Amino acid sequence: MKTFKQYLKEGPPAWTESLSTMLFDLPRAGLKDLKIPLSSSIMNRVWPKSVRSKAFHVTDLDGVFKLTKMGKTKSISAFYNMDDYIIQSGIKTEGGYVVELEGDVLAAAPDDISSQPDKTGRRWLTLSTIMNTSTASDPGLGGSSKLKKMEDDLGRLLVKILKKNGEDVDEGSRDNIIGLQWSGLGKKHGGKTKSVIIKDYIDGMEKIMKKHSKSLGSILTDYTKKRTLEPDPDSGDVAIWDELVVNNFKIQKIHVGPEFADDFREDDDVEGFPFEVYDDAGDMVDYITRTVSRIKL
Repeated sequence: MKTFKQYLKEGPPAWTESLSTMLFDLPRAGLKDLKIPLSSSIMNRVWPKSVRSKAFHVTDLDGVFKLTKMGKTKSISAFYNMDDYIIQSGIKTEGGYVVELEGDVLAAAPDDISSQPDKTGRRWLTLSTIMNTSTASDPGLGGSSKLKKMEDDLGRLLVKILKKNGEDVDEGSRDNIIGLQWSGLGKKHGGKTKSVIIKDYIDGMEKIMKKHSKSLGSILTDYTKKRTLEPDPDSGDVAIWDELVVNNFKIQKIHVGPEFADDFREDDDVEGFPFEVYDDAGDMVDYITRTVSRIKL
């Protein structure tokens, strides 16, 4: 296992929350908001054979520049399917640019699963995201039927850490009570003590992920085989984008939307990469759809 300082060397995206705050932030005071790490080092140890796939990333020009300089261990949010309006308006950036890439898939889902980066560049999913169905109000990966025992193990991990740090807690306590005590532990301690608590949490989480690796691995990556959005059986609505978390990626091409196309028509490349300009965002979506349909894993 790594030391706490080694965990912090995986480096930060621009919008993040401190790990020392994020891990103890359980808004619903229960285990459903526990954070599951999508650390490249942990994922490689738990699943040595990664799923590698072509995918796309929407961003703005500044984001393109940053992406070309990003290290391999850092992960980004990508997609297979996205509405042309979102491509032009962006999600966390102003949009207008789509980066075609190939990378290792850490997680994939037919909706936005709100993967959250911390200041080290590692991304996290909440337990509820892993457990919930894709059609839930808080959409997820549909793992509840396969991972109930994993949820129990996570509760036991928190109890173990709480007891180690002098907290009076019963393993049979309700999830919300354990969650409240866990949040309180994060507020009570700082410095070296809190660093050790975080290391114990991440090490314990890795052991649990390894214990449930077969079921968890399929839940995290099975959508890469499907890659298509289907209407909600009740409302008929379709998600406006899906989400992949990828790292160790290689940029293959830059696609420039109509709003910025004229700025690049005379250029040979964008940051050293080939590019294509579009007069209609719908044509870009058509290219993405055709390309995704031809992916072979």
